[in-house]
Amino acid sequence: MNPKTPLRGVIFDYGNTLIWLGPKRRSTRTDYADVVARPGAERLARFLVSTGILGDESAAGDFVNRYLEIRERNRALAEETGREITARESLISALESPAAVAPSSEARLRKAVSESFVPEIEAVEALPGATETLDMLRRRGLKLALLSNCTDGDYVRTVVRRLGWEGYFDPFVVSADIGARKPLPEAFRPMLDRWELAPEEVAMVGDSLYHDVAGAGQLGLQTIHFTAIENPSEPAHRAAVRPDWTAASHAELSQLLIRLSA
Repeated sequence: MNPKTPLRGVIFDYGNTLIWLGPKRRSTRTDYADVVARPGAERLARFLVSTGILGDESAAGDFVNRYLEIRERNRALAEETGREITARESLISALESPAAVAPSSEARLRKAVSESFVPEIEAVEALPGATETLDMLRRRGLKLALLSNCTDGDYVRTVVRRLGWEGYFDPFVVSADIGARKPLPEAFRPMLDRWELAPEEVAMVGDSLYHDVAGAGQLGLQTIHFTAIENPSEPAHRAAVRPDWTAASHAELSQLLIRLSA
């Protein structure tokens, strides 16, 4: 395929595009829930017990299972509707129990949510070559944005800051903060509105044919399917969704973006 209009902006997905859990902790899910959800829920329960929100240790086990069930149910509902259900909302639902006391303040509730993400924050690593790709694009003067389907914006901001990427992305968009998930068009609007670029001057890079490629493609963006880590949902969409480009590593992606922005 020949290059289209030269790129002036690139939108990056987050999970399995810029970050992963590393080579020793492979997940079968794009939200890593099979690896980090239970440790996160257990840490959350310990925090709730220590602050008196959960009455005692005996209530912690029931809370963990209830929270994980609610989280998974809300994930499926959000995927079906495109409307994000935040980790905060899932926690509030899980605390609707005789064994729990409502948090005394919004700050305490936010602290509880942040505790639930600590195991994931500690596990996340930059994908090999991701920093080099971002640095190269900045040097070339391209606009960069991050667009993530995630139930908590502060979690994503914490990881990005820890990896040294703070200030790289403008805008920085997380579905939990705006209420809309990819592939809904409104998830992409903050980038197009802020940048005032034509859609064909912008590329979306992501590992999901459904969320990233189809969502961006319907708005006329250039689409790059990033395949370094297999996305388990891809077989259902391969026949219907065709990206403009494919890259299997950040080394390949960098070379492709250099060519497309020339």
